[in-house]
Amino acid sequence: MNHSDPLAHADFFRQRFAFGHLVGAEIASETGVFHVVALDTTHHKLFCSCPFFPKPCAHALALATLFQREGTSIFPETSAPPAWLDSLLSGRSAGIARTGIDPEKRAAQQQKTRFERLERARNGFDDLEAWLSDTVRRGLATVVSEEPAAFEQLAARAADASMTGLSRNLRLLSNIPPNTPDWTTQVTDALAQVYLSVRAFRKRDLLPEALLYDLQNFIGISIKKEEVLASGERVHDTWAVLGALTEPLEDKLSVRRTWMLGAQSGHMALLLDFAFGGGGFAPGFVPGSIHQGTLVFYPSAFLQRALVQEDFQMIAKKVEKMPGFPDADSFLKSYADALATQPWLPHFAGAVLDMQVHPEKNGRFFATDISGKIFPLTVPENTGWSLVALCSGYPIHIFGEWNGREFRPLSAVGNGRVVAF
Repeated sequence: MNHSDPLAHADFFRQRFAFGHLVGAEIASETGVFHVVALDTTHHKLFCSCPFFPKPCAHALALATLFQREGTSIFPETSAPPAWLDSLLSGRSAGIARTGIDPEKRAAQQQKTRFERLERARNGFDDLEAWLSDTVRRGLATVVSEEPAAFEQLAARAADASMTGLSRNLRLLSNIPPNTPDWTTQVTDALAQVYLSVRAFRKRDLLPEALLYDLQNFIGISIKKEEVLASGERVHDTWAVLGALTEPLEDKLSVRRTWMLGAQSGHMALLLDFAFGGGGFAPGFVPGSIHQGTLVFYPSAFLQRALVQEDFQMIAKKVEKMPGFPDADSFLKSYADALATQPWLPHFAGAVLDMQVHPEKNGRFFATDISGKIFPLTVPENTGWSLVALCSGYPIHIFGEWNGREFRPLSAVGNGRVVAF
């Protein structure tokens, strides 16, 4: 154990106690909540209620280091252990209890912190607005032809202003070949979202709190998991895993998106996992599986991203049918409504029922709904042919992501079975 662990100090662990062969404590956080941690000194087992992986986490290891260094002298013996101890040891969620901080003071502090984070991006927004105005005046093609590294330079300035999300989006624009047929559409759409963030920042005092979170997330100011767990909306439901997709974001960074649908709530939930460098992803959820438990949603004007709680358990059932939209028009209308609510929505997922998939001569594929409306698909060729084969002349239900231009199938139900792509 590392005796120099900066967390292994009594000040970090409050409400310490010893109960038989167990020692434990609470861990305070700036969000006004606490996690709980315990050590079984006989069996050398560590327990912690925090959401961080892998286990044992840094909190539990620090408690073990503190105990090894100080012994029981700083862990007062108690005859009545805290109520959370039994739940923690049995693997059930010990809960995240609120401290005695006044809720109004806590909310005010969180809002103050959020505004301070946004204020640090002020210079970046000033640069963006000036560059966008100049680009519109001169013309997008002219700016890029005269300054081939324009996007990289702007991305660097955004990164300097603590706008990491915006910086990544701008860098990715430079990867789109200018001879791409829809280059103008892709770049203009992306810059329109950037300009919308500029205008939203100028009106930040008038924005609803949920939309402020969306603005903060779009520019790359992340919200801590502890804050989400403390104040996020909790939904207990039976969740069907409808699809998952892993793709690179940029050099040495990959993302996995997993989509779940709540049977009773109708909530579509998105789980995001990231892998850096050569490290792989932790085991994920298998499309077609069904789970029961609680998800906590990140604050947003359009609730989507969520965190899994400890009560999540897989049940002995598989997805056999797929609720969804009756046709492409209803799917697109729902997407438009979502976009009106949260204008920086990067992905929208859902199933469209009774679709048939057809190949094109150029190696691409498209789908038609029950009314014959064409739905453009973006799929690898082998996935496209798998969809054609699954149809076998009959309509199938297809679940996927819509990015505003094309639909990317992630799974489908045909002949009573789910096929994941």
